Amino acid sequence: MAQFRVEFVLDEATGKYLAELYNPENQAQLIARTEAIYASQAAAVLGLVQVFKDAVLKFPAPQKAKAKTKKKKAAKPRRKTATRRRKKK
Repeated sequence: MAQFRVEFVLDEATGKYLAELYNPENQAQLIARTEAIYASQAAAVLGLVQVFKDAVLKFPAPQKAKAKTKKKKAAKPRRKTATRRRKKK
């Protein structure tokens, strides 16, 4: 299972934090970097968590496997039938 490495870096010019996301297969390869918009490292963590949540919510829903057996229809209630009476002799 892939695990991303994320580093939160203070941008000296702005005094704000940015997040860097690295490739799970090649830890030296930078995949993405956010803008330096976070006031603190904790805010950067929460911001990146929200990015992942938003991405996951856009995934298509998994399709449910169709049952191989046919569903049985619900039994209809039986109608009461008129009974014939025997004639007395």
